[in-house]
Amino acid sequence: MDHSFEGIENFRELGGMVRLDGARIREGLLLRAGHLGHASEADVRQLADMGLALIIDMRDRHERDRSPDREVPGAENVWLPPVPDLEAVIPIKSTVPHEVRYVFHEFYRLLSLHPAAIDAYAAFFQRLLAAEGRPVLWHCTQGKDRTGVGAMLLLSALGFEEETVIGEYLLTNRFAAQQLEAMRLARASEEELALMAEVFPVREENARYWFDCVRIEYGSVQSYLEMALGLDPEAIARLEQTYLE
Repeated sequence: MDHSFEGIENFRELGGMVRLDGARIREGLLLRAGHLGHASEADVRQLADMGLALIIDMRDRHERDRSPDREVPGAENVWLPPVPDLEAVIPIKSTVPHEVRYVFHEFYRLLSLHPAAIDAYAAFFQRLLAAEGRPVLWHCTQGKDRTGVGAMLLLSALGFEEETVIGEYLLTNRFAAQQLEAMRLARASEEELALMAEVFPVREENARYWFDCVRIEYGSVQSYLEMALGLDPEAIARLEQTYLE
């Protein structure tokens, strides 16, 4: 299902994705996006009309304070930051592209194994289960890294194979290309474009590194879901019953 928003970036839903056995994610229930701080009145109405019941904000405290989410009638907003203080954990503020690439690479290790990340993603699943099939939207700032890991975890829990999970993750790069083109049209410098070419997109190597970190520490993604995030077979079955058709 296509949705168009005025002030919400990188929005898409997982609905309609088909598993190898033909099971399909129900539409209109699992939504991911960038933050809602710049949502227009029309955007808010559209989310309310979709029956949105829960917004999960994965930004850190500083991002959240700088641009609070717009309230959506009928939707609860909860704060589940995988990294509560991003600048304290990732202190590098570089304008050198290869250093920025390294920072993002390390960020994915934190998003797999840092205790705060494990707690946040465990709570993410508990909230999804408690929503009982009502529409849920999760987001960070641009809806790509912390949000992307949430989507990778959820798709893995729903039984999607790794290549499909990574394929969904890489869809963010359609949005990234639009951002870079807007910068070019605004006559950004070559230095700025080179830097943002590292910041805006997501990279397959980071998604695969996240999978590698999980497997090295826990043996498999399934073991990580159960041992780290508390998703036992009964919880997995409830997720499938709720979100697949």
